[in-house]
Amino acid sequence: MNTPANLLFRLLVLTCAVLGGWVTNRIGIPLAWLIGSMVASGIFAFFGARLDFRKLRPPGLIVLGLSLGQTFTPAILEQMLRNLPIIAICSLGALCSGIVMTRIFSSLAGLDAKTAFYCALPGGVVLMSVQAQHAGASEKHVVLAQTVRLMIVVLVYPMLIAMVLPGHTAQSISLTPSALLPPLADAWKVLGFVVVAWALAYWARKSFIPNPWMIVPCMLAILLGGFDLQPAEMPHGLVAVCQIILGVSLGAQMTPDFIRGSSRLLLASAVSTLLLSAILAPAALFIAYLFDFDHGAVLLGMSPGGMPEMTVAAKTIGVAVPLVLSFHLVRILIGNLLIQQIWWLSCRLRWVTAPA
Repeated sequence: MNTPANLLFRLLVLTCAVLGGWVTNRIGIPLAWLIGSMVASGIFAFFGARLDFRKLRPPGLIVLGLSLGQTFTPAILEQMLRNLPIIAICSLGALCSGIVMTRIFSSLAGLDAKTAFYCALPGGVVLMSVQAQHAGASEKHVVLAQTVRLMIVVLVYPMLIAMVLPGHTAQSISLTPSALLPPLADAWKVLGFVVVAWALAYWARKSFIPNPWMIVPCMLAILLGGFDLQPAEMPHGLVAVCQIILGVSLGAQMTPDFIRGSSRLLLASAVSTLLLSAILAPAALFIAYLFDFDHGAVLLGMSPGGMPEMTVAAKTIGVAVPLVLSFHLVRILIGNLLIQQIWWLSCRLRWVTAPA
């Protein structure tokens, strides 16, 4: 209920989220605005505050999608298509790596094999929850498990890249008026671009696309970039605001019920995420070395995190966003088309135990 007191409280949470992002940005932590706002809103949620910022998420994802898609140029698109086979193989391998975690996840969390399968696969919150619902698995458990995994990856991977690959450093993004708003002539172009992207994403909501609010704008910007027809660049400050929105929406899920009622699931998610990272991180570094890719980009591209968070991380720590985006877009496509076949094959080969 949107009472004045409720609105004031939401404003307080958002203010604290901005402050948290500002502090982490000043310290130089990678993915600062997202992590700082996520921690701030998570503290409120953990102490009993009921937060619901879901309505803010779609416009934030639209701007982030456009911003990330704008990193593609005709030359980069040509390079991506040339490397598409190896990207597809790596993306499929990253997705299937979760199969080895299914038995561990089922044992630790006490879940049936099918639900554990969708919890363990690194496909992202939206994709795996949608696929779990279609397959008759427990969507609630899958959402919780994938959310915990996402939070761990968001916190760990940027730090890991900063330590292992010191050439990549966090970029400081300000929220000054000049950073938020472009010149008036460009502001109308930015607004028009966002409106068109929103209309296309709204139309695509009931399609097979798991996260149209980000993927559709991203594909629109990539398409325009391929023909060198970008109408306007998304302001850096506006992108930081959208990182805050994304962080607040993630942190708001850390309620006391979430923590207390999911202790086994939390343990299984944390253990499986760390084990998956131990498998995927060395594999990513080997692939990057073998094919002369940006090491940080392949690490984020093959990470068990979601596309919005990993591509935003790529942009803030200065790695090749198009390569990271390519890995995750291909993984999403494979997940939409082949996830049921992967489950069937896993059962036939007895990698997982099918329900009776």
